[in-house]
Amino acid sequence: MRASLLLLVSLTSINVNGQSSPFEKVKSRSLGEGQIFIKQSPDVERAMNDYVVSNSRLAGVEGYRIQLYSGTGNNSKQEAQEARSKFLSLFPHEKVFVEYSAPFMRVRAGSFRHKHEALPLLKKLKASFPSSYIVRDSSIPFREF
Repeated sequence: MRASLLLLVSLTSINVNGQSSPFEKVKSRSLGEGQIFIKQSPDVERAMNDYVVSNSRLAGVEGYRIQLYSGTGNNSKQEAQEARSKFLSLFPHEKVFVEYSAPFMRVRAGSFRHKHEALPLLKKLKASFPSSYIVRDSSIPFREF
């Protein structure tokens, strides 16, 4: 039991030490590059590392999407797929998402960090999807921006 606990602790510490912080990346020196010296309180680096760790645990970030369809009932899944297909035929390079959150089927498009970024696409969509509107979404993966 002690041996396995000791092994677990040592492997965890190796993994933690193997991770590089933004400060370590700046301080490191590569062939053909200059060297940077940073004079700052150790508290700054500690706070930054805490911030990076806490944000890496988040599943998604706040942002905006355009809701094309929202419905309930027996035909809502089929109607959502039809709305998705219609959107992709008009805008093949835009991202579209079909989501189910009981009891609603929703079709949403785009991934925008700020509301004003969604407005140009919304204006284009109004002809084909007159009831579309911008919605706040708190679970957009960071890599989608």
